[in-house]
Amino acid sequence: MSAADRTWRFDPGMRIMLGFAAVFMFAVAAVLFSLPLLAGGSDPSSNAIIGITGVIMAGFGLFMTFGLIGVVRTQISIKGTSLDATVPQRHSWLLVPHFRVIALPLGQIRSVERRQEAFRSFGLINLRDSLSLVTSGGERIGLFSNTMGPAAQLPLDEIAGAIASGAGVEVTDAGTVWTKAPGLYGEASSSWSEQPLDETSAMKVRRTAVRTAQIAGTLVLLVVALRACS
Repeated sequence: MSAADRTWRFDPGMRIMLGFAAVFMFAVAAVLFSLPLLAGGSDPSSNAIIGITGVIMAGFGLFMTFGLIGVVRTQISIKGTSLDATVPQRHSWLLVPHFRVIALPLGQIRSVERRQEAFRSFGLINLRDSLSLVTSGGERIGLFSNTMGPAAQLPLDEIAGAIASGAGVEVTDAGTVWTKAPGLYGEASSSWSEQPLDETSAMKVRRTAVRTAQIAGTLVLLVVALRACS
């Protein structure tokens, strides 16, 4: 591999965290499913509540497993004069991730574009950074997106700069937009039809998203503190 060749993947810590979370969720679900038999309970209403809770925990376990698959399979490489990547493209209604394999000569990349995407999740405003390419034939290819927060991320700036350098173009900033693209598992949309917000609106959205992140962080710390005191 030449000095210019690079490969980017999620670090092992993210894989370990998701793997542990999946095992934990499935273990809790197994305990809940076994509880009525172990306890010898015969109350149908209590058994139903325990069973439903077990199904929910198993669902979370599956979601963590799908996230782990996404993290393990995602990779972006520059090899010689080619961009090779495996990235999440979409997911089924059961949240099973589907992937796209990209093999694209760098010389066929017309532009490398990034943008900031504002989206609503559970009624709250969140932000993510998204990266895409446009080929010389006019096709847009979504590479990946990073949601704002403490979770491990791919180095978007570094990847964008390396691809742009290899293609002999500059990285274009497409501003901040409102989008409904799901972005699950780091998926990036290949349809950038949304119009950028003006600077005043973009600043307002960013401030609101930062407050959302601060509230979420405070709640997590509160839960940890309560558990430590109990």
